Amino acid sequence: MNIKKPNDRYTNPLTGKLVFDSIKPLDLTNFTKEDAKAYFDNSYDLYETLFTSLKYDSVYYLCPDRLRLPLIFYYGHTAAVFMNKLCLAGLIKPNERIRFDMDMIFETGVDEMSWDDTEHYRMGGSYKWPTVEETKEFRAKVRELIYKVIDRTPLELPVTWDSPWWALFMGFEHERIHFETSTVLIRQYPVELVQRPLGWSYAPFQLSQDKNIIKNEMVKVAETQVRLGKQFDFPSYGWDNEYGQVDCKVSAFEASKFKVTNEQFLEFVLDDGYSKRQYWSDEGWEWVKFKQAKHPLFWICPMKCKSGCGGLISTYSHCQEHHFSKHHVNMFKSENAKEKMKIFFSDFDENQNKNTSEFPFKLRLMFDIVEMPKNWPVEVNYHEAKAYCKWKGEGFRCISEAEHHAIREYDVFDLDATKDIIYQIHSKVNHNMAYGSSTPVDLHPANSKGFHDVFGNVWEWTEDNFNGLPGTKTHFLYDDFSSPCYDGRHNLIMGGSWASTGDEASCFARYMFRRHFYQHCGFRLVRSLPTSDGSKPNPQIRLCKDHIFVLGAGTPSKIEKKIFFFSK
Repeated sequence: MNIKKPNDRYTNPLTGKLVFDSIKPLDLTNFTKEDAKAYFDNSYDLYETLFTSLKYDSVYYLCPDRLRLPLIFYYGHTAAVFMNKLCLAGLIKPNERIRFDMDMIFETGVDEMSWDDTEHYRMGGSYKWPTVEETKEFRAKVRELIYKVIDRTPLELPVTWDSPWWALFMGFEHERIHFETSTVLIRQYPVELVQRPLGWSYAPFQLSQDKNIIKNEMVKVAETQVRLGKQFDFPSYGWDNEYGQVDCKVSAFEASKFKVTNEQFLEFVLDDGYSKRQYWSDEGWEWVKFKQAKHPLFWICPMKCKSGCGGLISTYSHCQEHHFSKHHVNMFKSENAKEKMKIFFSDFDENQNKNTSEFPFKLRLMFDIVEMPKNWPVEVNYHEAKAYCKWKGEGFRCISEAEHHAIREYDVFDLDATKDIIYQIHSKVNHNMAYGSSTPVDLHPANSKGFHDVFGNVWEWTEDNFNGLPGTKTHFLYDDFSSPCYDGRHNLIMGGSWASTGDEASCFARYMFRRHFYQHCGFRLVRSLPTSDGSKPNPQIRLCKDHIFVLGAGTPSKIEKKIFFFSK
C-alpha cells in the first residue's frame, strides 16, 4: 500500500534523542532534580522514538484501528496532558501554557463502548488536525517548560500523593502508558506504511524454532492467603486503582506453567474454534460475527481477512497472498485446508525436537511480518482466551487477580522499593524494553513456584472486572483515570508486557481494557481444585454485576452504541 502524496514529506518527530532503553522508575524517597530530568527525558524520548517508524507525515492521519483516533492525536496527546495536569497542580500559570488550542485538540481521546460503535468524527479526513511539524514544535516547547518547572519547584522528599511533584510523575507515567498502547496501534498499521527504527531489536527467532513446548503442564497451587493493593506511602508512583488493600484466601487451583503459545492456540484455530458457537460467550459470539474473526489479530494468512483499520484504510487487509509461497496459498484455498494444515503437528522430528513442516500462519510484529515463532505467547483478546478455555475442557478459565498473586514468588508487604520487580537490576523478565517483541515462553527460568512469565512478555487476561480496592480514592488531578472503567465492561490485565515500562512494569500495576480490545496480552489456563471439605472453591474473582450509569451513555442496554470520552 502506498498512500504517499506527491508533496508528502517525512518530519523527524524527535525533540530529543533516539532512545530504545528504558531506565528504572525513581525511588520517591531518594532522588535529585537531575534524576527527575533524566527520567522525564527517557520517557519523552522513548515515546517520540516510536513515531520515527511512520514512513511519511500522511501516515499520522490514518486510523490503524477503526475505533481509535489517528496517530497524530497520540503524538500530541501526552504533551497536552502535561500542560493540563501541571496547570491544575499550580506548577504552571495559565498564561504559561504553550498553546491552549493544542491542549484542547489533544487532551481528550475516545473509548468505544462496543466493537461496533460508529467512528468518531475526528477519525474522518475532514477534521483539521495540526501538522506534524506544528505538533513537534508544541512538544519541544512543552519539554523546555517542564525543565523549568523541575528547576524552580522546591523538592521535598519523600514525594507523596499530596506533593506538587506528583503531577510531574503523573505526566511521566502517562507518557509511558501511551508508549505501550501506541506500539499496539502502530502494529495494526499496514506493514507497508511503517519501518523498523535502526536499533529496535526483536527477540532471537531461533529460540522459537528449535524447541517444542506442546505440553504445557498444569502446576498445582495450595490454598493460600494473598494481599492485593499498595500502601499510600510506598516509595513509587502509582495510579489511583493500585491503592487500598484487601487480604483474601484463595482456594487451591492449578495453572499452566507457561502462557498459552501460538502453537497451542493453532489447535483451536484448526479445530474451527472461531466458527463453533458453543465455545463463545454471548458477547464474544457477537464480536466474532461482527469482526468476521477467523484467527488472532496479529496472525497473517493469505485469505484477505477483514481488517480492523478505519477511515481511508478501512478496506485494507493484513492477510495478503504476497506474504506466502504459492504452495501455501493453494493450501489455504483448497478443500479441507485445515485438515491439511494439521500435518504441522504430526510431521515432527523427535531427534531434532521440532516440527519439519512450516507453521501455516505468519506473525505481524511491530514493523515486519515473520515466520510464526511458535513458542511465543499467543496474543488475543479476552473473548478469544475464554473460547480457548471452553474448548480445552470442563472447568478451564483465565486466572483471577488473587490467583495471579498466588503464583508470584512473594507479595510486597513492606515499604522497600527494591522488592518491586521493576527495581530489580538483574531480573530475568521480558519487560522494560529488554526486547522489542515477545520472547519464547521458556526463555527465562520458572520462578520458585514453577511458573514462567508471571511478569513480562505479554500481559495476562484475568476473570476479574476492573475494580477499586477497599480504601482506594481518586486523585483530584486525574479523577477519571480509573472510575469510569469500574463498569463491569473492562477486565483486569496483570503482569505487564515487553513494552511495559515504569509503573506499568511494577508488581502493583493493575490495568484494564474492554474484553474485545487488543493489547500485547495473552493468558494461561487455570482450573480450581476440589476443596478438602467439599465446599465450593473460591478463586476470589471480583465481578461488577450492577447496572452502572455512565454519563452520556446511560445503562448497559444503551451503552452499546455510544462512545464515552475520556483522557486516558
